[in-house]
Amino acid sequence: TGATTCVLIDTQNGSQQWSTVGASTNIIEASWLALADSVEYGLVCVEKISV
Repeated sequence: TGATTCVLIDTQNGSQQWSTVGASTNIIEASWLALADSVEYGLVCVEKISV
């Protein structure tokens, strides 16, 4: 139908918590975008803490 699906993912690593959103007309793509952003953000946070 062309409707946009938004997927919200809440993530935590023990000491921090964050949320990411993916949006697409395809629910799989929206989920992937949210998940990829969540992993990337988590890795950047870990890198900043360890530096």
